[in-house]
Amino acid sequence: MLAVATDWDRRRRLTGRVASGGRQRTDCPARVVLRSNEIRAWFEANRALNGAYRHLRLSEREAARDAGLNELSKLVREAHRDARERLERLMGVSLDPLDPGAVARPDVEVYPDALDTITLQGYLGEILAGVVAENYDPHGHQWTVPAFLFRGHAAAAQALERRRQLGGPARRGPGRTGDDALAFVTDDDGVITAWLYGEAKCTHDHNRQLIHSAHEQLSTEIYAPVDLTQLIEILDERGSADARRWADALRLLLLVPRDEAPERYDMLMYVCGRRPIQSQSWLSENAAPVEYSGGRDLEALRFTWMTSTKCCRPCIRSM
Repeated sequence: MLAVATDWDRRRRLTGRVASGGRQRTDCPARVVLRSNEIRAWFEANRALNGAYRHLRLSEREAARDAGLNELSKLVREAHRDARERLERLMGVSLDPLDPGAVARPDVEVYPDALDTITLQGYLGEILAGVVAENYDPHGHQWTVPAFLFRGHAAAAQALERRRQLGGPARRGPGRTGDDALAFVTDDDGVITAWLYGEAKCTHDHNRQLIHSAHEQLSTEIYAPVDLTQLIEILDERGSADARRWADALRLLLLVPRDEAPERYDMLMYVCGRRPIQSQSWLSENAAPVEYSGGRDLEALRFTWMTSTKCCRPCIRSM
């Protein structure tokens, strides 16, 4: 495993901590802690290993469903807190779907509930990828998700405003671009030593093209996440000691040379509302498919539980 060192390590020692920029908000909560006993009790992990390829199947324990759904709903709400509160600060009104006053107002659209289901399914896939990263240790590492990037989805804010003005049902818009799910490992000095690039797909019914597309996206040769500046901005605004440590670590990663970059691991998350009949999984259990040409360690993960409507709606919309 490679580590950020040499010139960049010397710069860190010489300059001390990187000064955090931007406006800090001391009222922001700490990062969303996704590690959860209820989630791990809900899904049993079955993992198959073949060289650099891993397949993880999460099987639902039905007796733990109610507690698990309740916990997942809380995690989804917390994952969207940053984006929702940013919009609230800009608009000067509550957009909280659990705020009766906000729900009753005809002149606002609550976030994220008022968005279309396809968009919300995509959000759920990204959140589940983070949940898996922190609870099921893909590639044998204990990962941390420092923040979610939903505030960067400009099309979602535009869709809410169009719906507020025009009324009618939610209209599907462009999905969020950039990195789906990012998680990191740091050493005792706070230097990032590995990062996880997760591509998430969440669908009502099985869609082979989504899997094909995900493998192609994971095959890209980037050696550091493209959304690091967004993560740094979010962490800067939080202003907590933990957030500052993460912002500093991400700044070092932002400008690291390719030959000193920490090791990248890939993960594909496929959430589907229909169970396969002829096999245990919609994803290959033995080897990476030909569509994946990244040549890195890849872990493919399949979620299937209940039906798509029951699966997504209690989690992506408020309970």
